[in-house]
Amino acid sequence: MMAALLMMGSAAFAGGGFDIAIGPKIGYQTAKLSYDRATIKSDFSNHFTAGLFGRVTFGRVYVQPEALWFKTSNVFSTSLTETGNGIWADIPTGANVNLTLNATNIQVPVLVGLRLLDLDLICLRAQVGPTANFVIQSKTLVDYTIDGNASKLDNVPSNESFDPKTITWGLQAGVGVDLLKRITLDINYNFGLSKVFNTLNDTAIGEAFDFGNADDTKQNLFMVTVGLKLL
Repeated sequence: MMAALLMMGSAAFAGGGFDIAIGPKIGYQTAKLSYDRATIKSDFSNHFTAGLFGRVTFGRVYVQPEALWFKTSNVFSTSLTETGNGIWADIPTGANVNLTLNATNIQVPVLVGLRLLDLDLICLRAQVGPTANFVIQSKTLVDYTIDGNASKLDNVPSNESFDPKTITWGLQAGVGVDLLKRITLDINYNFGLSKVFNTLNDTAIGEAFDFGNADDTKQNLFMVTVGLKLL
């Protein structure tokens, strides 16, 4: 990201007039925006996001690359209509089965924006751009409920795990505010263009269970972040 900023800065310098900024940012992801303090606190605790951003501004136009770390959790549910094989035979017929796929991600958006209002106290922005999402670690968990009693299946072997794609693509669009030219607030919506996980029903786990929502793994969510310009 630093190399990209320096290249853009050099190009802008050759054309005359630019501003460059780099800094950290933190925030959270959420499926639905809310002004409720308790909901925001819960989202921040459970869906924490941290990373770095940079910005090169040319007049009213800017380019803002970011690198953001966060965790995601996809849950797939089904009912077991017949006894499975191997370790799945431990789950009784009629159980409600949940498969949870946890992943640690690095997302790299590159946003192009426009400063709609630019004052010393406040700057209002709008932005859009592509995102690349890298899954750097994943884990599969299985639990089930039968007659109101919950149990966890701890011996899921690694060769039964459902591996995510290494990289997926998306599109972000949103708005941002700068306060005192130092503090940034961005609210972006990420439209998932490709699935994080391949077709679950084609895996060993999918052969044992019929997960009806197995293909619903695109990352569609809001990203709310606050940053600080260090430069």
